[in-house]
Amino acid sequence: MSLSKPSRFGLLLLAALLGSSGIGLAAEPADGTLDITYAFAAAEGLEPSYQIAIWLEKEDGEFAKTLFISEYLAYGGFNDPTICPAWTTVAGWDKATEAEYDAVSKPTPPIGSHTLKVDCKQRGIEPGTYVYAVQAHIIENFNISYRGKITIGGEGNEDTAVVTYTPSKHEKADKVIHSVSAKYAPAGGQVAQERKP
Repeated sequence: MSLSKPSRFGLLLLAALLGSSGIGLAAEPADGTLDITYAFAAAEGLEPSYQIAIWLEKEDGEFAKTLFISEYLAYGGFNDPTICPAWTTVAGWDKATEAEYDAVSKPTPPIGSHTLKVDCKQRGIEPGTYVYAVQAHIIENFNISYRGKITIGGEGNEDTAVVTYTPSKHEKADKVIHSVSAKYAPAGGQVAQERKP
């Protein structure tokens, strides 16, 4: 069966529109590494839970991917609305596969500096600009969140995240997590620029 000229034109127009709108086949994952760095500190007079979630969102706010969560949070803690609520409300973790659990859940990190190294190709992260988010639970309903923007793919770049407190700053624990930043380095490349708040 052959298509008439108007039908062929319609198919070509549809293909062009789909290609230019970004709809259609998914992009290949980016080469390179995303590093997210943070530090945990002790709090005087209380014992924070230090439960932590690290994830990516698209620029429009749509959830993209969980990169790391504490084991307690992964295996049931996500049902507690006071622990890392910014992550639990967007992640849909109750539908996560066993492979997702295994890929991102690890023991809660100890006090000190940490760098989460993510192989973008291995984790299926497509090129683009993302919001990276880090949220740590302190105690009760107190959480500290950091957010920043990082571009995956192309040149390397860095960003320093901005802090917010939920529901407010805890007077004894406002620095339980601090020094949050992200860096993307292309495979074999150098970091070219830093974004600061």
